[in-house]
Amino acid sequence: MQDRHRIGNKLLVAEDNEINLLVVSRMLEILGYEFDAVENGLDGIKLFEQNEYDLVLTDIQMPGMDGMQVASKIRTMKTKKRDTPIVAMTANADLEEAKRFYAVGINDVLAKPFNKAELLKCIKMALEID
Repeated sequence: MQDRHRIGNKLLVAEDNEINLLVVSRMLEILGYEFDAVENGLDGIKLFEQNEYDLVLTDIQMPGMDGMQVASKIRTMKTKKRDTPIVAMTANADLEEAKRFYAVGINDVLAKPFNKAELLKCIKMALEID
């Protein structure tokens, strides 16, 4: 049964590593979130332009278009979508790296590996849910 706050929230996940994508997808399913998942940033931007999302979870290191480029592209859009919260999922979560993420418009950083509770806490913070 889904919690009340999860109903109506749709997420976009961009992750090029097959295992990581499977893990985060399974966590989101268990948590009851509706989401679309893509394996690269270019496909993520295409879906983002075509759909409404409440949150973007993006890997940082992806071929073609990385997570920082995804964030930059979203932040320069001429629509209200540019304000969609973006969370970077990365193993490189040191302070200097995080500063670079924030500079391109990423709102938060979720350090890999993360568990379901950490993912839920991050989503709640990004969506400003109690």
